[in-house]
Amino acid sequence: MSRPYTAACPISIRSPAQPQLVGQRGVRLLRGGYALGLGAQSRTVLSVDPDLSPENELKLWGDLRWMRPIGQRPVSAGFGLSAIDALPTTDDVGARTFRMLGAQGLLSLRGGEGRTVTIAVGGRDFVYKPDHRYDWRGPTASVRLDLTLWERDEGARSVELSAQFEFEARAFDTVAYAGACPEGAPPKPECYAGTTVQRSDRFQRGALELTWTGRFVAAASYQLSVTDSNSYGQSIVRHRATLSATRTLPWRLYGSALATLQLDHYPDGLPVDLDLVTQTFTALDDENRSSFQVRLARHLGEAWAIEGRGGVWRDLGSELDTAYRRFLVYAGAVYSR
Repeated sequence: MSRPYTAACPISIRSPAQPQLVGQRGVRLLRGGYALGLGAQSRTVLSVDPDLSPENELKLWGDLRWMRPIGQRPVSAGFGLSAIDALPTTDDVGARTFRMLGAQGLLSLRGGEGRTVTIAVGGRDFVYKPDHRYDWRGPTASVRLDLTLWERDEGARSVELSAQFEFEARAFDTVAYAGACPEGAPPKPECYAGTTVQRSDRFQRGALELTWTGRFVAAASYQLSVTDSNSYGQSIVRHRATLSATRTLPWRLYGSALATLQLDHYPDGLPVDLDLVTQTFTALDDENRSSFQVRLARHLGEAWAIEGRGGVWRDLGSELDTAYRRFLVYAGAVYSR
């Protein structure tokens, strides 16, 4: 399956490989410190086909985090609030529009220079606007470890390791499905049977990342995500490995490259709704594919920058009898403070 060209209009940059438009600000408040981020991103499909109109979307997001040290101890506590809302721009509902709200209590433990453990406990509410059978809410928890393994020249050269584990218990308002296909037959939506049990999913993700900082910045990471659902056809195991590098170039340019390899396994076979099972719901770009992306940027002062990006997304090692190709080229301006 091929996908039409899409033009992304970014407002902020969260990482070298994920362009978004954002404004961020951090200050001291109530003897603590807070960081506020606001952003927007739009996607427009350049096609005369009216069936593609639901693909045109605008995503708005905001993130607030406040932390306060506890006495003279190397401990800080606070909270975090987040919101993401994907809105249709040329259609009543949109193809994959959603809203996600989250709140967490935060605890940060510092064990000396270059050692930090951050614990977060809270909840999340997700609304899938095209079909409310996929709305869910539930508690969340995560723990993250950041270590500086090696450092020279006062941090100009370093090797850092981060490890993170996340857990979500997702409760749905709909019932779970059971497999009713004949033995040996491939799973199909027509032979899925409803039950009287409420659907619930357990989402778990573990990640490791190693980062080198020197004349250039390079990182390698691996993620294992497991969605364990009591609804037949909705479980997925995902392996995701990435390599990235960023360095300065002539004419005051910065260049970044990101390569991603993703392999998905469906324990129950073909899901009932593949897009919902695999979608990450964090950006308008398709993050749930293997890809290669290149980005060039140049600062125009302290707050403004111009940038261009090209990327290709493909399905590699898919268990499904489908093909996916997507190409993206864009140029834009970024404001960040």
